[in-house]
Amino acid sequence: MATCDKTSIIPLNGTNYATWKVQCRMALIKENLWNIVNGTEQPPADAANRAKYAIRQDRALAIIVLSVAPTLLYLIGDPENPVTVWETLANQFQKKTWANKLELRRKLYSLRLKEGITIQKHIKEVTEIFNELSVIGDPVSDEDRVVYLLASLPESYDMIVTALEANDEVPKMEAVTERLLHEERKLKERTATGSRVKRKS
Repeated sequence: MATCDKTSIIPLNGTNYATWKVQCRMALIKENLWNIVNGTEQPPADAANRAKYAIRQDRALAIIVLSVAPTLLYLIGDPENPVTVWETLANQFQKKTWANKLELRRKLYSLRLKEGITIQKHIKEVTEIFNELSVIGDPVSDEDRVVYLLASLPESYDMIVTALEANDEVPKMEAVTERLLHEERKLKERTATGSRVKRKS
Protein backbone atom coordinates (compact mmCIF):
# COMPACT_ATOMS: atom_id res chain seq x y z
CA MET A 1 0.00 0.00 0.00
CA ALA A 2 1.55 3.32 -1.07
CA THR A 3 1.87 5.92 1.66
CA CYS A 4 2.30 9.67 1.69
CA ASP A 5 3.19 10.59 5.29
CA LYS A 6 0.12 9.14 7.02
CA THR A 7 -1.98 9.01 3.85
CA SER A 8 -2.52 5.51 2.42
CA ILE A 9 -3.44 4.81 -1.20
CA ILE A 10 -4.69 1.39 -2.26
CA PRO A 11 -2.53 0.66 -5.35
CA LEU A 12 -4.07 0.90 -8.80
CA ASN A 13 -4.57 -2.70 -9.92
CA GLY A 14 -6.55 -2.26 -13.13
CA THR A 15 -10.01 -2.75 -11.61
CA ASN A 16 -10.16 0.05 -9.02
CA TYR A 17 -9.34 3.14 -11.09
CA ALA A 18 -12.27 5.22 -9.80
CA THR A 19 -11.38 4.81 -6.14
CA TRP A 20 -7.63 5.00 -6.81
CA LYS A 21 -8.08 8.28 -8.70
CA VAL A 22 -9.89 9.90 -5.76
CA GLN A 23 -7.38 8.67 -3.18
CA CYS A 24 -4.34 9.65 -5.22
CA ARG A 25 -5.76 13.09 -6.00
CA MET A 26 -6.45 13.67 -2.28
CA ALA A 27 -2.88 12.66 -1.42
CA LEU A 28 -1.58 15.13 -4.00
CA ILE A 29 -3.88 17.87 -2.72
CA LYS A 30 -2.69 17.24 0.83
CA GLU A 31 0.90 17.79 -0.33
CA ASN A 32 -0.06 20.89 -2.37
CA LEU A 33 0.98 19.11 -5.57
CA TRP A 34 -2.32 18.58 -7.40
CA ASN A 35 -2.09 21.85 -9.36
CA ILE A 36 1.13 20.56 -10.91
CA VAL A 37 -0.55 17.33 -12.02
CA ASN A 38 -3.70 18.95 -13.42
CA GLY A 39 -1.60 21.49 -15.32
CA THR A 40 -2.85 24.69 -13.66
CA GLU A 41 0.54 25.37 -12.07
CA GLN A 42 3.28 25.94 -14.64
CA PRO A 43 7.06 26.09 -14.10
CA PRO A 44 8.10 29.58 -12.89
CA ALA A 45 10.34 31.76 -15.02
CA ASP A 46 13.14 32.42 -12.52
CA ALA A 47 15.78 29.75 -11.95
CA ALA A 48 15.53 29.59 -8.13
CA ASN A 49 11.79 28.95 -8.06
CA ARG A 50 12.06 26.65 -11.07
CA ALA A 51 14.40 24.40 -9.09
CA LYS A 52 11.88 24.24 -6.21
CA TYR A 53 9.13 23.48 -8.72
CA ALA A 54 11.19 20.61 -10.16
CA ILE A 55 11.54 19.08 -6.68
CA ARG A 56 7.77 19.29 -6.11
CA GLN A 57 7.16 17.87 -9.58
CA ASP A 58 9.35 14.87 -8.74
CA ARG A 59 7.42 14.36 -5.48
CA ALA A 60 4.13 14.38 -7.37
CA LEU A 61 5.55 11.85 -9.84
CA ALA A 62 6.71 9.60 -7.01
CA ILE A 63 3.33 9.65 -5.25
CA ILE A 64 1.54 8.60 -8.44
CA VAL A 65 3.99 5.95 -9.63
CA LEU A 66 4.44 4.37 -6.18
CA SER A 67 0.66 3.96 -5.94
CA VAL A 68 0.51 1.87 -9.12
CA ALA A 69 0.81 -1.92 -8.85
CA PRO A 70 4.13 -3.21 -10.28
CA THR A 71 2.23 -5.31 -12.84
CA LEU A 72 0.90 -2.10 -14.44
CA LEU A 73 4.14 -0.10 -14.55
CA TYR A 74 4.67 -1.15 -18.16
CA LEU A 75 1.86 1.26 -19.08
CA ILE A 76 3.92 4.31 -18.09
CA GLY A 77 7.38 3.16 -19.21
CA ASP A 78 10.19 5.24 -17.70
CA PRO A 79 8.11 8.01 -16.06
CA GLU A 80 9.48 11.54 -15.95
CA ASN A 81 6.47 13.86 -15.87
CA PRO A 82 3.51 13.45 -13.46
CA VAL A 83 1.14 15.18 -15.90
CA THR A 84 1.96 12.67 -18.64
CA VAL A 85 1.66 9.70 -16.26
CA TRP A 86 -1.71 10.89 -14.93
CA GLU A 87 -3.06 11.39 -18.46
CA THR A 88 -1.72 8.01 -19.62
CA LEU A 89 -3.48 6.19 -16.78
CA ALA A 90 -6.69 8.15 -17.36
CA ASN A 91 -6.64 7.28 -21.07
CA GLN A 92 -6.09 3.63 -20.23
CA PHE A 93 -8.72 3.18 -17.54
CA GLN A 94 -11.21 6.02 -18.14
CA LYS A 95 -12.06 5.45 -21.77
CA LYS A 96 -15.62 6.68 -22.27
CA THR A 97 -16.57 4.12 -24.89
CA TRP A 98 -19.71 2.05 -25.26
CA ALA A 99 -17.56 -1.09 -25.07
CA ASN A 100 -16.37 -0.11 -21.57
CA LYS A 101 -19.95 0.57 -20.53
CA LEU A 102 -21.04 -2.79 -21.91
CA GLU A 103 -18.27 -4.64 -20.06
CA LEU A 104 -19.05 -2.97 -16.74
CA ARG A 105 -22.81 -3.42 -17.13
CA ARG A 106 -22.32 -7.12 -17.89
CA LYS A 107 -20.14 -7.42 -14.81
CA LEU A 108 -22.80 -5.67 -12.74
CA TYR A 109 -25.67 -7.81 -14.06
CA SER A 110 -23.79 -11.08 -13.45
CA LEU A 111 -22.39 -10.22 -10.02
CA ARG A 112 -23.64 -12.49 -7.23
CA LEU A 113 -22.70 -12.86 -3.59
CA LYS A 114 -20.46 -15.93 -3.57
CA GLU A 115 -20.19 -18.52 -0.84
CA GLY A 116 -17.57 -17.55 1.73
CA ILE A 117 -17.53 -13.86 0.74
CA THR A 118 -18.67 -11.40 3.41
CA ILE A 119 -21.53 -9.04 2.63
CA GLN A 120 -19.22 -6.12 3.39
CA LYS A 121 -16.71 -7.24 0.75
CA HIS A 122 -19.55 -7.89 -1.71
CA ILE A 123 -20.99 -4.40 -1.19
CA LYS A 124 -17.51 -2.95 -1.74
CA GLU A 125 -17.19 -4.86 -5.03
CA VAL A 126 -20.60 -3.71 -6.24
CA THR A 127 -19.86 -0.11 -5.22
CA GLU A 128 -16.59 -0.14 -7.15
CA ILE A 129 -18.48 -1.08 -10.31
CA PHE A 130 -20.95 1.75 -9.67
CA ASN A 131 -18.02 4.15 -9.29
CA GLU A 132 -16.32 2.91 -12.46
CA LEU A 133 -19.55 3.46 -14.40
CA SER A 134 -19.77 7.01 -13.03
CA VAL A 135 -16.20 7.69 -14.13
CA ILE A 136 -16.94 6.75 -17.74
CA GLY A 137 -20.15 8.77 -17.84
CA ASP A 138 -22.71 6.02 -17.20
CA PRO A 139 -23.81 6.63 -13.59
CA VAL A 140 -26.24 4.32 -11.81
CA SER A 141 -29.05 6.08 -9.94
CA ASP A 142 -29.33 5.70 -6.16
CA GLU A 143 -32.50 3.63 -6.50
CA ASP A 144 -30.98 1.32 -9.10
CA ARG A 145 -27.92 0.81 -6.88
CA VAL A 146 -30.18 -0.61 -4.20
CA VAL A 147 -32.05 -2.77 -6.74
CA TYR A 148 -28.83 -4.21 -8.22
CA LEU A 149 -27.41 -4.94 -4.77
CA LEU A 150 -30.53 -6.76 -3.55
CA ALA A 151 -30.82 -8.69 -6.83
CA SER A 152 -27.26 -9.98 -6.35
CA LEU A 153 -28.05 -11.71 -3.04
CA PRO A 154 -28.62 -15.47 -2.63
CA GLU A 155 -31.80 -17.12 -1.32
CA SER A 156 -30.55 -16.99 2.27
CA TYR A 157 -31.31 -13.25 2.17
CA ASP A 158 -34.83 -13.65 0.71
CA MET A 159 -36.50 -12.81 4.02
CA ILE A 160 -34.79 -9.44 4.35
CA VAL A 161 -35.31 -8.63 0.65
CA THR A 162 -39.02 -9.38 1.02
CA ALA A 163 -39.19 -7.14 4.09
CA LEU A 164 -37.51 -4.30 2.19
CA GLU A 165 -39.87 -4.77 -0.76
CA ALA A 166 -42.77 -3.94 1.58
CA ASN A 167 -41.61 -0.29 1.65
CA ASP A 168 -43.54 2.12 -0.56
CA GLU A 169 -40.28 3.70 -1.73
CA VAL A 170 -36.86 2.25 -2.48
CA PRO A 171 -34.85 2.53 0.76
CA LYS A 172 -31.57 4.42 0.92
CA MET A 173 -28.36 2.51 0.23
CA GLU A 174 -27.01 3.32 3.71
CA ALA A 175 -30.09 1.79 5.37
CA VAL A 176 -29.95 -1.29 3.16
CA THR A 177 -26.23 -1.77 3.84
CA GLU A 178 -26.78 -1.53 7.59
CA ARG A 179 -29.66 -4.01 7.42
CA LEU A 180 -27.65 -6.50 5.36
CA LEU A 181 -24.66 -6.35 7.70
CA HIS A 182 -27.01 -6.97 10.63
CA GLU A 183 -28.60 -9.92 8.79
CA GLU A 184 -25.17 -11.39 8.06
CA ARG A 185 -24.29 -11.28 11.75
CA LYS A 186 -27.58 -13.05 12.58
CA LEU A 187 -26.91 -15.75 9.96
CA LYS A 188 -23.45 -16.37 11.41
CA GLU A 189 -24.87 -16.60 14.92
CA ARG A 190 -27.54 -19.11 13.80
CA THR A 191 -24.90 -21.18 12.01
CA ALA A 192 -22.65 -21.16 15.05
CA THR A 193 -25.55 -22.14 17.33
CA GLY A 194 -26.53 -24.99 15.00
CA SER A 195 -22.96 -26.29 14.99
CA ARG A 196 -22.84 -26.31 18.80
CA VAL A 197 -26.16 -28.16 18.99
CA LYS A 198 -24.92 -30.83 16.56
CA ARG A 199 -21.71 -31.33 18.55
CA LYS A 200 -23.69 -31.80 21.78
CA SER A 201 -26.02 -34.34 20.19
